[in-house]
Amino acid sequence: MARSRRSRKRRSRSKSNIGAFATILGALAVLAILVGAGVFLFLNTEKEIALNDDDLCPNRGSRGTVAVLLDTTDELAAVTKSEVRESILNMQRELPRFYRASVYTFDEKGLSDEPLASVCNPGSLNQMDDLARQGLTANPALINRKFSEFEDKISSAISSVFRQKFEAKQSPILGSLQNLGASLPRPVDIDDEKYLAGRNKVILVTDFLEHTDVFSNYRSGLNITAFANSRATEKFGKSYKDIDLNVLLVRRNVEGFTTMQLAQFWAQIFKSEFKSDIMSLKIISGEL
Repeated sequence: MARSRRSRKRRSRSKSNIGAFATILGALAVLAILVGAGVFLFLNTEKEIALNDDDLCPNRGSRGTVAVLLDTTDELAAVTKSEVRESILNMQRELPRFYRASVYTFDEKGLSDEPLASVCNPGSLNQMDDLARQGLTANPALINRKFSEFEDKISSAISSVFRQKFEAKQSPILGSLQNLGASLPRPVDIDDEKYLAGRNKVILVTDFLEHTDVFSNYRSGLNITAFANSRATEKFGKSYKDIDLNVLLVRRNVEGFTTMQLAQFWAQIFKSEFKSDIMSLKIISGEL
């Protein structure tokens, strides 16, 4: 009888030890899962990049600049302004993270001293991964607030330009473009992995009717020889190989040539005289 009780005690202690061991294993498994989850979130949390308060750009600079250069030497029709605005906002929505968007104008005196707006894309939620969008590795509210600030600055700049009256006695397109190209900051790497330096880009919004003492489409039309014999190549002969130049060409009614012929003229000038290519050229609404 005593032997039976001792046997039952041994079995009871054995079951108790197994239960305790299972509890410890379970606790260790839960701890391992928690540690693994913590390590995963740590490894997938993006390193914080300090931004300037005024322009939302990283302290070390921007990965590149997309500069809109708006010709304000002649009035734009309402439909043209609408199309220009939409093109600029599309650029803004597609701008890579940590790229700068700048809006410049030029009048008869040349390029504006300062951009109307110059601000970096701090990143939208759409440019983040699933963990960031779920709020696990980032603050969605803060991301949305900074991106809205980025959007508002560019939109306000466009609105302020279009409230002005466009009128000038000359149109120094080449000089303004050259000065802008020389003033754009050099692209920099934000880190060594994900956010590398890119290229600067200029979106020139103009009717491309150059009119200065050096050369004028109104005087010489589309005469390439006249351009080559003028001081224009010497004065404005900058290479744009370090910049992607894109043109939104405003349609105008000019006697002697069409807007398409004007586009072909400038494409040839840039290739032969400036040793550069216009990356894209789109004719937009204007005078019909």
